[in-house]
Amino acid sequence: MFYDLHFIGEHLRGARVKAGMTQAMLASVSGVSRATINALENFKAKDISVNTLSLILNALARKSVLVDPGIQPQVTRTQPAFEFPYVWSQSSPSDELLIQKVLERLVFDDVLILCAHYGVSKVTEVLYGSPLREDEVLMRSLRRMLTNIQKGFFDV
Repeated sequence: MFYDLHFIGEHLRGARVKAGMTQAMLASVSGVSRATINALENFKAKDISVNTLSLILNALARKSVLVDPGIQPQVTRTQPAFEFPYVWSQSSPSDELLIQKVLERLVFDDVLILCAHYGVSKVTEVLYGSPLREDEVLMRSLRRMLTNIQKGFFDV
């Protein structure tokens, strides 16, 4: 599976700084070595596993909850910014159509963005209610992907 490590490193640094954490603090909270975090942030990492990425994301998510527990997620109707260029014949497709079309492409970064924007449960609901459920190979990949994303977001 391909990951845009430059994108991950850039956003990792931004999220870590925004959370007020040093690399050492993030390493301690996540259980991932400071050297790995440093390599990601400085674009020197050659690869990262989904498990390592989920440990880092989970640690950042816990930290942001601890920083301001009064923050409530906002539901928006805007389309998220995807890595893959999606072109629509209609200016604003329904959420369900957008989710289905992004899932068809099986681009991990875009599925991750979908889950962050709509929530894993909404994406899963649309998946199982769409014709995509008939494609066994696609479903196997998407189930694995959604399970790992879910773990990255919520595994405490």
